Amino acid sequence: MSQGMPIHAYQSAVEHTITPAELLIRLYEGAIRSVQILGEGIREKNIPKRSDAVMRATAILGELAVALEGQDHLDWAPRLLALYMFLIEEITVANLKDEPERLVPVQKILADLLETWKQASIQASKPVSPPPLSPEPAAPVRPVGQRLSMKG
Repeated sequence: MSQGMPIHAYQSAVEHTITPAELLIRLYEGAIRSVQILGEGIREKNIPKRSDAVMRATAILGELAVALEGQDHLDWAPRLLALYMFLIEEITVANLKDEPERLVPVQKILADLLETWKQASIQASKPVSPPPLSPEPAAPVRPVGQRLSMKG
């Protein structure tokens, strides 16, 4: 048995037991972490660190973009796709031009998206309250002017 097998089994188990919302949140967290590492790598002039971080961040954003395929019926999907493409471009340019400051807005956008999806996940997981029960039916109303008699 190779040493990599347990980690693959763990990753497979995680993939099959977390909800789509949890997976999405983890992807955003991974993208944010990769962009942070990229900034460190640029400042440290550490090419392997930079290379790995760029590949991870752009791969995550690429996966998020691919997940939007077929979602054209959602009015926000094309705009989100364009945003992902912009973020990939900014990450690539920051790496090529040694401009870690260019990553600050990328991190901010990713953090905002992460927070938005977290809030959406919370809202979606709240149980839907059943409609309130209607009160007991009232006794029939007698027409105005009708008197009650002792005889019935």
